[in-house]
Amino acid sequence: MAEKATKSALHVSAILVVHDGARWLPEVVASLMSQSRHFDDILAVDTGSTDSSKKLLTTARLSCLELEREVGFGDAVWIATQSLEENENRENEWLWILHDDCVMASDALEQLINAVEDRPQVVMAGPKILGWHDRSHLLEIGISIASDGARWTGLEQHEYDQGQRDGVHEVLAVSTAGALIRRDVFEDLGGFDHNLSLFRDDVDFGWRVRVAGHSVIAVSEAKAFHAEASASERRPIDVANAFLHRPLLLDRRNAAYVLLANSTWWMLPWLFLQLLGSSIARSIAYLVAKLPGYASDEILAIITLVIHPRELISARKFRRKHRLISARVVKEFIPPRRKQIRQSIERLFDSIRLAVLPVAREKVSVDEVITDDEDLLSPVDSPRWRSIFRKPKVIAGSIMMLVLLAWSRNRFGNLVGGSLPATPSGARDLWSTYFESWHQVGMGSESAAPPWIAVLASLATVLLGKASLLITLGIFFAPLFFMLSSYRAFSRITPHEPLRVGASFLYAISPVSIASINSGRIGTLAVLLLLPFLAIASSQWSSIERVSWRKLFAYSLLLSVLFSFSTLSMILLLSLTTVKVALDYREFLVDGEQSIFRIRIVKRLVLLLVPFLVLIPWSFKILSPLSGILLEPGIATSGGGFRLAMIANPGGAGSVPWWIVAPFTALIIIGLFSRTRAKAVAEFGFGALGLSVILGSLTITGNGSSTPTRVWVGSLIACATLAAIITGVIILDRLREILVVTNFHFRHMLALSLTIATVFYSITSIFWVVTAGSDSPVRATSQTVLPAFLGAEAGSKTVVLREVNSNGRVNLQYYITRGHDAFLGEPDLAPVETEEITKAVRELVDGTGISSSKTLARFGIKYLFVKNSENRELIQTIDGLGGFARASSTSAGVVWRVSGALGRLIYISRSGDSFPLESSDVGARTNVPGPGTILLTDTYSRSWQIFQNGVRLERSQDRNGLTTFRVEEKGEISLVHDGTIRRGFLSLQLVLIVLVLVLAAPSGRRKREISEKELT
Repeated sequence: MAEKATKSALHVSAILVVHDGARWLPEVVASLMSQSRHFDDILAVDTGSTDSSKKLLTTARLSCLELEREVGFGDAVWIATQSLEENENRENEWLWILHDDCVMASDALEQLINAVEDRPQVVMAGPKILGWHDRSHLLEIGISIASDGARWTGLEQHEYDQGQRDGVHEVLAVSTAGALIRRDVFEDLGGFDHNLSLFRDDVDFGWRVRVAGHSVIAVSEAKAFHAEASASERRPIDVANAFLHRPLLLDRRNAAYVLLANSTWWMLPWLFLQLLGSSIARSIAYLVAKLPGYASDEILAIITLVIHPRELISARKFRRKHRLISARVVKEFIPPRRKQIRQSIERLFDSIRLAVLPVAREKVSVDEVITDDEDLLSPVDSPRWRSIFRKPKVIAGSIMMLVLLAWSRNRFGNLVGGSLPATPSGARDLWSTYFESWHQVGMGSESAAPPWIAVLASLATVLLGKASLLITLGIFFAPLFFMLSSYRAFSRITPHEPLRVGASFLYAISPVSIASINSGRIGTLAVLLLLPFLAIASSQWSSIERVSWRKLFAYSLLLSVLFSFSTLSMILLLSLTTVKVALDYREFLVDGEQSIFRIRIVKRLVLLLVPFLVLIPWSFKILSPLSGILLEPGIATSGGGFRLAMIANPGGAGSVPWWIVAPFTALIIIGLFSRTRAKAVAEFGFGALGLSVILGSLTITGNGSSTPTRVWVGSLIACATLAAIITGVIILDRLREILVVTNFHFRHMLALSLTIATVFYSITSIFWVVTAGSDSPVRATSQTVLPAFLGAEAGSKTVVLREVNSNGRVNLQYYITRGHDAFLGEPDLAPVETEEITKAVRELVDGTGISSSKTLARFGIKYLFVKNSENRELIQTIDGLGGFARASSTSAGVVWRVSGALGRLIYISRSGDSFPLESSDVGARTNVPGPGTILLTDTYSRSWQIFQNGVRLERSQDRNGLTTFRVEEKGEISLVHDGTIRRGFLSLQLVLIVLVLVLAAPSGRRKREISEKELT
């Protein structure tokens, strides 16, 4: 036992509570015996330890009080206090509460006593608590509690002690580890609450001390080093009232208890809602982290407290007896909500930063340690900025930026043209398009919106809802993004920096990249961006059984995004899966490894089916006719055909000329004869290129286009391009060493030829994009196709006739618009052309359309617009036909009003009289004068419903395929489109996305799985 303390006005009794603490006890006892200011008495309390703790206490010759294993910390301290002799002067008697896993600095007690002697109002003082292993890691210097029950220290995550928190601070409470408490106040307040057997007893006691009119301080000069064994699950929780004996459950329950037992009564409802809401939020976060045990702890903590209301009632009565001042005196110590949110956000970003950019610890040799004197003589080693610009990555990036500035000089602003429709004003419009069950496109469509709209809407939301800014920045910086994503993939193949930088630069200026940017092919642009990430994952394609389920679901999520932009990619994966399953089966017949074969089949199916399920119902498009599968996002414009596809050039508007030939086809052919792993990559590239040649020879219609166009095979050529470059990188990776040690032969000629071809393509393609290529279909413009006055009447249908150059021929094409130019997603949602309208337009063009105006009027089409046509004969023909009254003629085109067209919603009486009814974009709420028929001049859908007096009117389809409703009486009617099916699919999709996200997310670690060094 320590020597008697030097003469002092204060009498200190140390109470050491022990519970299976043999791991830390020797160092703890040694620290107590070496105190510069010795305590007067010491009593150890052992709560049924099953390890060697008792033996260690006996060896140290400490008086020990043995209690049951279920006794809580607070009860153990109270029993020990009652066992101590009372001092005559109670105000000078202090209790020093000690944990068996907390080492005290040699002057800790002395510093605590010095602080309280000068402050008579202080009855509780605590040390600065640092980590057990990392003793510069600051854990606590006083504690509080947040309104959601979180333990609040006010410190940054992993904050290091550099003296920034030094001093004596007024706090709400201090940890019981090393707390110095005046005995008379401790006993008058009833000690620690017996309902808080472990955890949060310190905060509760500090709160009660404060409202009793006393002060609590944290003394930074006194230091303690705490292992936090119970909180970090290093030892079991055996206290009697701990439900399920789970640390987190007990901690959360006690936190809620402290708040509800001590707060002002009128705050209780608000506090309970905060506690419940935060518990639900944390439980969801734990479920995402795949920690269901912790998630259940959060909910059970609230439940176990609520089902025992008497405990709270009696606790509040007890506290009322000892409260001398208002409970609001502690308000200054409770962190405001704003501060809590800010710290949570900071910690989130710190976690992301550490995950993305881990800090590498430098290993310093003993020989490299520099003394203070040496440091004064050492020259300052400042980085040379010139060396940064000599790095291949920086050089390539700088060149690319210069190229982009010249290439995109006509693309600064809102972009439109080529396959890219106009971009709506904000992300809200994109979200609305995605969620709506009915789309006012053409004659109306109830098709499911493609998922890529939701992807763009999410990205636009990040940019504060600026959808047009997203498209502009995305197309401008697309080559840089391609460089960055492909550079990472090439880094897995070769360590040579110039080779991987050159390969990534070549990928960024490939023909498919240039054509996609110039013509606004957002589907192919997304494929080009995501393909390198899949290339990294493809290294495990053959041995997929070794891929963890978490990675598999992460790849599935990536494929889901890819498939949403390109259905062709799904077809390609389906083909690859079929081939690989056949090869796996052949391997199974040879090796007989049934378990490996089975797990391969399951994982390949998961990789294929998960994206299909996540994208439901849009993924049903894969089961549609071939034309639906081959279409990519945007307006359908023609590709270059099979001849250009053979040289890895997708062709079409904005593509490089045929004579600028990239070396990709040659690289694939050379790779087929390689004996390295380049052969497998070349085989994939050859298959993708071959499929693009076959499909490039086909013509299809769709996406609002009535003219057949050649299939755009950019996605397949993108796959072939990446495969070709990877093949070249693998071949060239060690070719230099081989060429140096061998005589001149065909390899030297081949390497020289490939180098010349690559350099020639790079120079010519860059020269082309900064000159002729900058005048691309996609450009910034404020001009619109339709005259402004056609948009004044919202929702009115207009047939637009325009000349389109398709496959080398000029054709007349028509589409139906609703008063504005096509926006993103609308061409993809356009319904199939109505046969009667197509016939009427055809007869209109050839001059035989005597009844064309009646047909158009029957379908609610009010206007006919011929865009900027030099075909004067066509304009004269329309003028000569009956039923069309010219409304305007400008440089933009000529507009006719269709006679007899009443509008979208028409009432027809039984006598045959008809007049239009008011309607909004989708629904309507108006009155009808009497019995008759209501005609809706939109595409027929079983989801259209009209209600009158709470009764659903009878719906039918007329001979023109339009929706009609029978009205039996006058009164108010309501037209609605029932979106129940769409909402159901959206709900299912949301559930599946969340499920896949959870399965793909990294698993969280339980505290007992984290090393002590990480925690403390």
